[in-house]
Amino acid sequence: MSEHPIAVQFSDLRGFSSFTAAHGDEKAFKIAREFVDLVGTKVNEHGGELLKTYGDGVMTSFDDAEQAVRCAAEMQETLSSTYASGDEERLISAGIGLTWGTAIRTDGDLFGHSVNLAKRLADEAKGGQIVTSSSVVDVAGTLQGVTFRDMGERSLKGVGDYQLYEVVWRPEVARIETADDYMDIVLTDDQRIIVELGKSMKQTLDEVINKLEEEAEGGPETGLGRFIKRMVANKIAKSLPTWVDWAQSRAGLGIEHAIDEVSAEFVNGKLKLQLGGKKPLTFDPKEINAASAQAFVERLNRMKKDAETS
Repeated sequence: MSEHPIAVQFSDLRGFSSFTAAHGDEKAFKIAREFVDLVGTKVNEHGGELLKTYGDGVMTSFDDAEQAVRCAAEMQETLSSTYASGDEERLISAGIGLTWGTAIRTDGDLFGHSVNLAKRLADEAKGGQIVTSSSVVDVAGTLQGVTFRDMGERSLKGVGDYQLYEVVWRPEVARIETADDYMDIVLTDDQRIIVELGKSMKQTLDEVINKLEEEAEGGPETGLGRFIKRMVANKIAKSLPTWVDWAQSRAGLGIEHAIDEVSAEFVNGKLKLQLGGKKPLTFDPKEINAASAQAFVERLNRMKKDAETS
């Protein structure tokens, strides 16, 4: 085991499977190489080490926690400016997980709890996010140009409960978070709307529905028992948020729009968000915090008005 703690970072590319299906293996391979080259360049600039690639992700390490945070922020900045807006078929994002601790180093690889935790943090990150543990916050301290947003305590599969933080790498003006923690909608100081999406919310719901339907069809109950289970499954399906299908097809991505491409209104507790020419996304009161939604809409409209008069 290393004598001194290190920062372990996983960078998980999102939207890659959809990109491959839409554009073919050759173009997808080119994007993957660009991503690995970007990570390698930034890691070298910040004194880190690229340890290995795994499918559509990269594992790196740093001896300095501050440099690890700054490297992750610069990676997200570059990905944002290159891939996060424009044609949705070409969108590529990354979720980054970062922690600080000891690990076993062997043959250019790392093993141990810190490695497992960093991977879980990357899985937890939405598209465009950097999620870190409290150990990084404690060691890195106050950093100019970035802040740490408290995400609360989360239970991470296989590694336990941890207090998590998001590395906020660009100034935010307002934020809305869905109650299921699947989507964040962020208004930034540079007049952008960022929709950050998690990886697998609808997949989990689909599994529940499918299990209920299978039980209804093949369980020991007959007649009324199967009918009730089928009714429960249908009720769950109908109760899914109206935006789930839109979000699932873009799972894990960070999608950006200039504020002049976006409109939003908050009426009777419901938020309606129009992104470009797409069908509006509607959020019910149970899905969002009313105060956050109202503040978000008011600030967005004020920024749009200021931009028109300037």
